Amino acid sequence: MDKQQNILQNLMNLPKFEPMTPKKTYYINRTTTYDTILKLIRLASKAKQFIIQTKYCHANKHPALITILFANEFQLHILLIETIYLTKADSILHNKIQQLFFIILSPSNVVHSWTDIKEELQSFLNSFLFTFHQIQNIRVTNIKDKFQHWFQNTFVNIELNNISLNDSTLEMAIAFMFQQYLDTTLSKSSDWNIGLFLELYPDHHEGLFHRGAYVCSLPKPNRYRALHIEYAIHECMAVNRIVRIFQNSWTRTHAENYLKNYYNIHH
Repeated sequence: MDKQQNILQNLMNLPKFEPMTPKKTYYINRTTTYDTILKLIRLASKAKQFIIQTKYCHANKHPALITILFANEFQLHILLIETIYLTKADSILHNKIQQLFFIILSPSNVVHSWTDIKEELQSFLNSFLFTFHQIQNIRVTNIKDKFQHWFQNTFVNIELNNISLNDSTLEMAIAFMFQQYLDTTLSKSSDWNIGLFLELYPDHHEGLFHRGAYVCSLPKPNRYRALHIEYAIHECMAVNRIVRIFQNSWTRTHAENYLKNYYNIHH
């Protein structure tokens, strides 16, 4: 078996997924300033496409994080919204975050996700950031479904040691399309409640936060927390990279020709 045929069985031998696009990350929680949300409202109002991924604690299934990515003037803006650490629903800041979601989830926009994002967002209704009606009216693209359809129709004769992409993972998609390794182990972490923003602001007094049953204490700064931040960002950027391939016909054709040559696929 040659290198090309064996690539999807040796993911960890691939170069690590390293997104190169300039980005700015925003941590949305109860310490976020009013001006920051106003800035994000202005930026989001200019965008028409968004990547949304969610995370919950796999041990207790409690929703914890909504990650949103959108582009503006050649820069990606990535929002890490930790719903466990938000202000009360009747606060002014919370109201502004609701306005931000109202813009992002507008039916005039398109939301891309690797998952069934409508179903995922329903788990976050108790955070009072959006309504069920808003979720149902989102225009969505399931990138996993789109990838599988593209793969099955474009690479009909491919044989990769009997590896099927019918139930594709994001890890497999990135490996196949870009020959890079995206370690998705943390996607099923039970620790998405550790307060990602505390890595950036380690001096914040935790007494400011209501220590509910779903909030996990962790020393700060902490490498484990940093790895969760990196994964949340990389996951959204990986989905965005696939979206960009599909949206540009020239890029898609170029990618298809390259992959057919790389995997020695003959028509």
